[in-house]
Amino acid sequence: MKTNTIYITALALFLGSCGSNNGSRNRGPIVLGDSSTIITETDSQYLKDDVPDIAPRRAQPADTPHQAPQKAAPAKDSTPVARQEPEAAGQGIDFGGAKVVLAGLKLKEPRRQNPVQESGLTYSLQSGRLGASKLIVYGGRNVTVKQRYQSRLVLKSSLGTVDLRELGLYTSGWANLSAGRSGDAQSFALTGLNNVGFAQVNNNKIKNAADRELRKRRTNSRTIQSWMKEIRRTRSANDEPCEIQLDNVQWQISGTDEKGKSFHKTIRIDA
Repeated sequence: MKTNTIYITALALFLGSCGSNNGSRNRGPIVLGDSSTIITETDSQYLKDDVPDIAPRRAQPADTPHQAPQKAAPAKDSTPVARQEPEAAGQGIDFGGAKVVLAGLKLKEPRRQNPVQESGLTYSLQSGRLGASKLIVYGGRNVTVKQRYQSRLVLKSSLGTVDLRELGLYTSGWANLSAGRSGDAQSFALTGLNNVGFAQVNNNKIKNAADRELRKRRTNSRTIQSWMKEIRRTRSANDEPCEIQLDNVQWQISGTDEKGKSFHKTIRIDA
């Protein structure tokens, strides 16, 4: 009985609180859209916006690799560059730090030679004309060229050719050749070899030399007599039917090569 009394008392108190609202009258359930239940706030202190506006976060640009500032292109050098002329066509003889080219000639070696180590070199002419050639020195400084030649005397006529070996060879003196330029090289013309000289001879020497050469060939007496008539008025090596021929030429070439080393070479060419 005591327990029931407690439950009844508690239920009465609960129903009493629902039926009153701090002394105000019972309004019933709230109805959505009922204007009587909407409260409009007019006090400005409650209308302030204390929450900062939300700004959308902008996308950060992608990282780009750091580029070093480009250096300005160096100014072009306007100084003209000296153009090296190509070597002349012909026979080359290489001394190592300097080189000689005999323009337009082709030479033959009687033996294998070493132009770098040997100071004396010998060749024979295979093709070309010495008097039309030039001796060109590449890579040399303060170059000097001395020239001398040896010549022989022959007879040439309708009867044939007779080499006057009995008169021997004539040897000229050493002569300095004038230097010219061929691009960046020094050039020496060999035109002097077109007019070589011979020793002083007379008619008697020419006849004796011709007679001995013809007899060595076992020439018949009639042909020998014909030659004697051919040269009866020949008084010197410059008279017909004499012809002076170049036997060989020699050069002494001195200077300093591109390495600063001095050189001295003697070259002989048999014509």
